[in-house]
Amino acid sequence: MKRWFIIVIVAIVILLSICGVLFAKGKLPFIKKNNKDTLTGIKTTKVQRGDIIVTISATGTIEPLVTVEVRSKASGAITKIAVDTGDKLKAGDLIAEIEKTYTQADVEQAEADLRSAQARKEQAITNIELQKQQNEIQIKQAQANVISMETKLAQLQEQIKLEKESNARAIKEAENDLEMAKLRLEQAKNPREENIKRAQASVDQAKSSLDLALEEYNRLKSLHEKLFVSKAEVDSAKAKYESAKSQYESALEQLKLTQNPSSPEDLKLAEKNVIKAEFALASAKQKLEQEKTREKDLELYKSQLEDAKLALQQAIANKKQIDIRIKELESADAAVKRAEVALKNAKDKLEDTVVRAPISGTILTKNVEEGQVITSSMGAVASAGTLLVTMANLDKVYVKTDVDETDIGKVHPGQDVSIVVEAFPDKKFSGKVLKIEPQGKTVQNVTTFRVTTELDNPKNILKPGMNASVEITVVDLHDVLTIDNSAIMESPRGKMVIPIVDGKPGDPISVDIGARGWDSSEVIFGLDEGDEVMLISTGTATANMPDFMKNMMKNPMSTFGRMQGVGPGAGGRRGGLGGPPGPPPGP
Repeated sequence: MKRWFIIVIVAIVILLSICGVLFAKGKLPFIKKNNKDTLTGIKTTKVQRGDIIVTISATGTIEPLVTVEVRSKASGAITKIAVDTGDKLKAGDLIAEIEKTYTQADVEQAEADLRSAQARKEQAITNIELQKQQNEIQIKQAQANVISMETKLAQLQEQIKLEKESNARAIKEAENDLEMAKLRLEQAKNPREENIKRAQASVDQAKSSLDLALEEYNRLKSLHEKLFVSKAEVDSAKAKYESAKSQYESALEQLKLTQNPSSPEDLKLAEKNVIKAEFALASAKQKLEQEKTREKDLELYKSQLEDAKLALQQAIANKKQIDIRIKELESADAAVKRAEVALKNAKDKLEDTVVRAPISGTILTKNVEEGQVITSSMGAVASAGTLLVTMANLDKVYVKTDVDETDIGKVHPGQDVSIVVEAFPDKKFSGKVLKIEPQGKTVQNVTTFRVTTELDNPKNILKPGMNASVEITVVDLHDVLTIDNSAIMESPRGKMVIPIVDGKPGDPISVDIGARGWDSSEVIFGLDEGDEVMLISTGTATANMPDFMKNMMKNPMSTFGRMQGVGPGAGGRRGGLGGPPGPPPGP
């Protein structure tokens, strides 16, 4: 294959050389005579303003820019198909409906589950508030109980202390009273000097007891005002004071009686007083025994105080129940979120039973019919779901063509494109180069690159599948200085021309050449408008060649590829490049 390829290339080069020689001699039928000096005299041309337009031709097929496969995520019987092929839809228009019996039931169940979860959440919030209130009340009550028991215990301790002191004084007073009563009785029986002295001593003693009783009464009265002793104790002290006062008065009377002889009645009264004093002493000693009972009350109060403190600690510990309630609320909140997600999924599935157009466009194919039962699997596969219709937006379409690697360097996104389809041969459509694939493909040693051309199709008259001829404008210059390509020479110093000076060829000069077309090139620097230069014979032959020979000379490799049926233009109207290649490479 490679050997035949080389042989064909050599043959083409020899053929072109022969054509050039024959053309120079005027032996080819398509040679044009300029004047009577043709081929023998010097031929010249002038630098003038003109246009340079170069295009690359190719063929392809109209394809929609955006094609969408509309699939159904739902499963069941199709209850309605609202479209047919060729229908134009707007985004959101109805395409199909699928039975909703089970999906509607799922939505209602999910709504009920959500309401239940929300109710549990509300209950959890209420439980937290109740638990906080209960704990606060329990703590306050426990604190109040502790304070109350501490106060009662202090009061009881003070009362026991006072009772002990009071009982001791009562016994002492009773013993004194008994002794005085006995002395009075003795004095009543034996009024002697000694009795008088004893009576005087009893008076002194009674006076001392009266003073003590008065002091005790005043002290208890003061404590009662501060609520440290009961009213009964104050009354008892007052009674004792009154008793001491009476005893004092009695001692005075006894002194008088001692000093004066006693009557039988007085003697009997003295005896009664002795008995009374003995009874009072016995009563005072009995109260002393009651102190043991008060000690038991003290122990009971201490135990109750400890219980109150434990109840306070328990109430404080119960605050941890709030943390448990908060966890319950978090769990209820999570249940609400799960229910919300479940409801959203159920509603999404219900919405999936109504299929609407995702874009504005035209129905290209319809794959199902009304009444058909479909089963859609929505797994990890990207194509999951049952294909209902295929639709495309035909407001913009594109043509994909293959451009030879020798021309691809001239093609850039945004360049103007002229497109003709066989359905409308007399109408040209305008477009732009949209994209050039970065990766080329090689078939039988011919490398091409895929070029995508975009064009507007507002009336949707261009249909997918139409054959299209594409011309990409790679050079489009107007009113620029131009020079005939036959006047340009290649040299180690670059591009040069031979100017005509006084009707004769002058010395070659360097020129800067810009864009280059088939017949002329753009002059950037070195020549001015109206300058005359000499035409080179080989160049003249090339300039006057027909287009098919220009194309062959431009890129023999591409020509060979087309001759073999591959590469640009191969395969007829579909897929290849059909027109002539671009102009010769620029400088």
